[in-house]
Amino acid sequence: MVLDTGPGQAYLLRRGSKVVLVDTGIAGQGDAIAAVLRDWGLDRESLTHVVLTHWHPDHAGSAAELATWPNTQIWAHRSDVPIIRGDSSGSFPTLTHTEEEFYAHIAGSIPDAPPSRVDRELDDNEALDVIGAHVLSTPGHTDGSIALHFPNEAVLFTGDVATRQQGQVMLGPFNHDRPKARDSFRRFADIDVDVVCFGHGEPLRGDNTAQLRAAATADEVPDPLG
Repeated sequence: MVLDTGPGQAYLLRRGSKVVLVDTGIAGQGDAIAAVLRDWGLDRESLTHVVLTHWHPDHAGSAAELATWPNTQIWAHRSDVPIIRGDSSGSFPTLTHTEEEFYAHIAGSIPDAPPSRVDRELDDNEALDVIGAHVLSTPGHTDGSIALHFPNEAVLFTGDVATRQQGQVMLGPFNHDRPKARDSFRRFADIDVDVVCFGHGEPLRGDNTAQLRAAATADEVPDPLG
């Protein structure tokens, strides 16, 4: 289930009476998430895990709110955890000239993310057996950016290291270390999935997922904002 959170998307995965949420959107999304659960005949107790792909406030903004729900655990990569918890501040992205105007247009519309507890600190290549996922570290967008691969469902969540805009799969904007983000993008070359879900942009399904592999194996990573 795709949840439109304004500047991007969050994703709910139902596992019987249990639900996993990948990213939370900006602050204040609790009611919208609860409404999806009600549509499924579930309640807030059904949300068991929130996995954050990185600390940016359009992805971790509602983590603190959801952390107050009865059974919810918040998981994130250990490199981003101090920022999510409010123990340190995140660094400003290194913007290209093309990105500067785009960033100025949207940055002021995204509220800060309240500090949130984190219950588990994730590492690269970690198997999250309880939710059936595998962690892929994709540093560059932030130090602790991750992608999540659910092999049984053949679904990949890229976070923001990749995006889909105007039908094209490309490197996501607003990276803290652009060369490292390009290297992380290459990690998607060998993943065979049926669905690709981006932090920003419409998902890819079926044969269209080949667009991600093609972009990841291209001589130059598609980067129109570069």
